[in-house]
Formats: sequence, C-alpha cells, structure tokens
Amino acid sequence: MSQRYIREEELGTSWTSVVFGWLTALRASLILSAVVGLVVSAIFATLGFRGGTEAGTTSLVGLLITFFLSFLVGGYVGGYAAGRMASRSGAKHGLLVVLLALIVTIILALLGTIVATPLVNIPGVTFSNVPTTLPEDVLGLGTVLSVWGLLVLIFMFPGGAIGGQRGAKTDRRRP
Repeated sequence: MSQRYIREEELGTSWTSVVFGWLTALRASLILSAVVGLVVSAIFATLGFRGGTEAGTTSLVGLLITFFLSFLVGGYVGGYAAGRMASRSGAKHGLLVVLLALIVTIILALLGTIVATPLVNIPGVTFSNVPTTLPEDVLGLGTVLSVWGLLVLIFMFPGGAIGGQRGAKTDRRRP
C-alpha cells in the first residue's frame, strides 16, 4: 500500500487563510494597543521617564510590541489554517498576512490622498487652519518617521513568520 505525499509546492497558497490571519491581526492590534500602551507607560513611569521626549519613546516601544504581538497572532491563525487544514507552509502564510496588511494600508493611504485633495480646495469655502503646503522637513520629522516605519516593518515580518510557523505545527498529526 503506497501513499503519495503531496509536496508543499504543489499545494499553492491558501488565500482564505491569509485573509483570516490579516483580520485576526487587525482585531488583535485593536485590543493589544490599549493594553500594551498602558503596560509600557506604567513601566516607563516606574523607571522615572516623564518628559516629552520619553513619551515618543514610550509610544514607539508600545507600537513595536503591539505590532509584533498582533502579527504573531495573525500569522498563527493564517499558519494554523493553512498548515493544519491544508498541509501548507505556515511561515509563508504568516509572511503573506503581513504583506496583505501592507498592501491594504498602502491602497487605503492612496485612496485617502486622492479623496482628501479636492476637499481642501472647495470653491467659496475657506479653511482657517488647513495648510496648503507642507514644510520641507520639520526638525527631521521625515527621518524619524522613516526610522519608525522601518522598525515597524522589522517587527511585523518576524512576528508573522514566527506565528505562522508555530500555527502550522500546532496539533499536526501526519502518518
């Protein structure tokens, strides 16, 4: 009696698992953002950090932990659904959860830019506090946001991959 084992490359990608993982990561980030923010703020307050610059550090640390944990959970769900139900690669599906989140975020940011641009220039209506031009670089804000963005990506992708790998290995019984 011979059994034919299907190779992972033949199975393809379970996009349903990726979408469920992404939705789970969104839910987890909403729940974890408040909890992690409170915990990180309490730790930093206990250590004696109370000034304005420490608030930025506190929010960055909280953001990084939140994204890592939320994509760990989302990758776990994507990897579990793909690995357990369809014998597919969990790490790949965990990474695809993060990639899907990035693509949706970029699309929504572009749509927001397209929709918001005509609203600022409504004929006959003046907005008193809406800037019409953006400053070149306010105190290095562009550099800071670029570094934050890279740090967030550095924490998101390993979270998704680790979660997906762990999810695919959960309760897997194969001959």
